[in-house]
Amino acid sequence: MKKLDGEEARIADYFDFIAGTSTGGLVTTLFSSPDPQEPKNRPFSGENIIKFYHEEGPKIFPQKSTKIQPYGADQPSRVDIAAKELVKAIMEEEYYEDGRSASLRSFSHLMNWFKPIMELWKSLWKPKHENKKLKEVIEAKIGKRKLRQTPTNVLITSFDVKLLQPKVFSSLKASRDDLEDASLVDVCLSTSAAPLYLPLHIFETTSANRTENFHMTDGGVAANNPTLLAILEASKERNLDIIGKAGNKSKDCSNLLVLSLGTGSTKRNGTNMDFMNSNWGPFHWLLQGLGDGSIPIVNVLMDAKDAMVDIYLSALFQSTSSKSNYLRIQTDSLTNAEAGMDDSSKGHLETLEKIGNELLTKPVSAVKLETGLLEPIDEAITNAAALTDFARRLVAERSRRRQAQCST
Repeated sequence: MKKLDGEEARIADYFDFIAGTSTGGLVTTLFSSPDPQEPKNRPFSGENIIKFYHEEGPKIFPQKSTKIQPYGADQPSRVDIAAKELVKAIMEEEYYEDGRSASLRSFSHLMNWFKPIMELWKSLWKPKHENKKLKEVIEAKIGKRKLRQTPTNVLITSFDVKLLQPKVFSSLKASRDDLEDASLVDVCLSTSAAPLYLPLHIFETTSANRTENFHMTDGGVAANNPTLLAILEASKERNLDIIGKAGNKSKDCSNLLVLSLGTGSTKRNGTNMDFMNSNWGPFHWLLQGLGDGSIPIVNVLMDAKDAMVDIYLSALFQSTSSKSNYLRIQTDSLTNAEAGMDDSSKGHLETLEKIGNELLTKPVSAVKLETGLLEPIDEAITNAAALTDFARRLVAERSRRRQAQCST
């Protein structure tokens, strides 16, 4: 944007709606909040958001060392570490010549079993990380701003575990209802409260005569890809017909310009899971990915929701004359280590940045329904070229709106 529209250009200036889930919710909030480091108090730039993750990530997700070297994930969870310690204790078990276990007769060997078991047990009762540092970091960046104070409309998802109900935090709703006007800190802590990694976020909002309580977990539980929700919100606000009204099968996507950014998946690399056994029980669905840092049932649910939204939107725009109005940038070639949700080590963050830069050189792709994998739409058009064209259209539309305002 800066190259096309000057150094003062910011993402929030060019989009009517910005949506995000989990880490995408944090990015959405930063894009629509004044940067305390900016002399003119402009919203965060893309460069400063990358800087934010490099500087603040290690504070939010402190890395803990372990003597056990993981296989498949750079920084395993406490459950993973404790389980490996227990396996190590079992593998190092000593036996007498008659086959009897020496550990049963040795207190020190018995403790080798007891300690890993206790560590594994303790790790099952609390999340891997606290959210204290995350809260401090967000407060330092965005202060006490509330949802209705964002310079552009935002939509951030979460899930209320008490009501078993998705929650969409919307600045449009907040501008009309005080109960919807949560603080951006609460919104960020809600959308990023990933199960197993961070605690639930519990808070309340108040109006003149009402109070609403929230018990929130990560937005990915409800909408791992919030693009469709954002389109529906924008269409309702702008009175656009994207599904075809009754008796009229035509759909109009010409007034929508949608950029969807994924966080990557491991789908193309497959897993080490046991597909020969079709009788999957709790162990197979929950624990068989313990060694490579994955949870099968979570992977299935997250990838399914993500792919369905992308497939639907691709089909929707392809069926109209506005297929170039939808651009999805995503990779499905991450390894389990690269996809680690809370690995904030310097090397890992640099690897992710490298992957993002390399993705720009690859052709624009879409999910192929038969395989579920991303396949090139046109080998001649790279993601970088498509993004450049997309940016030019955004700049042109902003210029058109400015001229329209001046003429009135």
